[in-house]
Amino acid sequence: MMGGKKVIIVGGGPSGLVALKELREAGFDAQVFEKADGLGGAFRVVYKDMFLTITNKLMDYSDFPSEGKARYVPREEYVEYLEKYADYFNLRDGLHFNTEVTGAQLKANGKWEVETTDMKGKKMVMMADKLIIATGSNHTPKCAPTPGYTGDFVHSSDWRSAKQVEGKRVMVIGNGESAADIAADSGDLAESVVLWARRPIPMAPRFTNVNSRDELAAMKAGTRGADYKVWEFLETTTTSNISQIQSPKAYNAKRLYLFKELVNMKTYDALHLLGVICTNAIENTPGGMTRSDQIFAVPKSARMLTAAAAGTIDLVIAKQAKFEGTKVTFSQFSQKNFQYPMAPTHKETYDIDMIIHCTGFKNDFSWLKGAKFEWNPRTWFKNSIVPGYEDKLAFLGWTRPHQGGIPACSEMLSRYLAMIWTGEKKLPTDWVQQAKEEGHTLNEYYAEAGGFPTVVDYPSFMTAMSELIGCQPRRPSIFNVKRLFQYYTFPLWPAWYRT
Repeated sequence: MMGGKKVIIVGGGPSGLVALKELREAGFDAQVFEKADGLGGAFRVVYKDMFLTITNKLMDYSDFPSEGKARYVPREEYVEYLEKYADYFNLRDGLHFNTEVTGAQLKANGKWEVETTDMKGKKMVMMADKLIIATGSNHTPKCAPTPGYTGDFVHSSDWRSAKQVEGKRVMVIGNGESAADIAADSGDLAESVVLWARRPIPMAPRFTNVNSRDELAAMKAGTRGADYKVWEFLETTTTSNISQIQSPKAYNAKRLYLFKELVNMKTYDALHLLGVICTNAIENTPGGMTRSDQIFAVPKSARMLTAAAAGTIDLVIAKQAKFEGTKVTFSQFSQKNFQYPMAPTHKETYDIDMIIHCTGFKNDFSWLKGAKFEWNPRTWFKNSIVPGYEDKLAFLGWTRPHQGGIPACSEMLSRYLAMIWTGEKKLPTDWVQQAKEEGHTLNEYYAEAGGFPTVVDYPSFMTAMSELIGCQPRRPSIFNVKRLFQYYTFPLWPAWYRT
């Protein structure tokens, strides 16, 4: 056990779990503390019809492939996968649930003093050589200001099913994946639903064909055995080796052509609406016409578009919303459903009983005492290793791929941390400067994703990490035609990075 070196990992989600496995394999005495009652982190949140935004193969760990073919799996099936992983690698004795880390401080002797509190209020203090914070960036729910509103409200973190809004007039605030799912679900039982966003954001469908006209139906069919081909998934288009060959200019030209064609179809379905909202976003955002969806943190869900096309919800993109009691008046419209562009003087008023805030989270590290560093993952090496704390502290879950999965990124980082903390590898001599330069590049590249400093480019990140670790995928022989074809055309699934 690395001379008794102890590592405390905060958080029992996918990032914390893989850190436990990799560090234990490297000889560390690693332990996970999770305040919930089981594995999964955010994936333990139970709400109906929550499916992964990428396929199971892209969410897999590299050395534990899920069974069967690639498909979109429901949340509960992914949690089962994590449970099987914990059992397969004998990790259960290192998992401590119903136990929250309530304090941590780096002492003068170079060790962490960590305080935990269990569900009964019992406190325990222990010492550790290293600390990994694997909670991700979803901590404290954040709500949008709604001055003057007197009705009910709920944050998406407390959402469980459409029964919560049955018969009510609902307003969903947000334009991310949770907003898309919750608005679509609410439309089934609520009296009325309006989804409001101040500005248009391009949406990305999970499928690249007609299946995205009704994504939920297609994903459910996948759980019943429908045989989807790998090239039907969005991740094949965005993460395969061959997709990385084209220039940004060529990528942008294809996107602009696609959005135009979707608009011109005038089929008034989800794909038509996808074209409208993407066109709205790129035409009204600086750099949009030259960079298209590359400058955004793009939500991967067409479910809301299906609901809006069916008339069960209204999609409203307007800069202003004025609240008076249980009424809200939207003005400075950009788009309503298929209507785009719209007259700047247009206004509409809705009656609202409940607001659902799908407005994200804010970080809360008040329990981390005396830490002195910049709370910005783009100043950390690979969004993980903090300057001045490189041999004591690391963050996992602060790499949110523009296309790809957080677990894959956290696994690569865990493998690398195990190597540098055992001395098998060393950080680059200029790693602090590299972190600054990479952060600056990402800030410029994702210019319209300012609220998401965790966003990274998945193919670039995985390539860089594989070079640091020494696990670059090997190109198959030209005589193995099938494998060579897969190497170039299949998504960059984590399994490629195990040699």
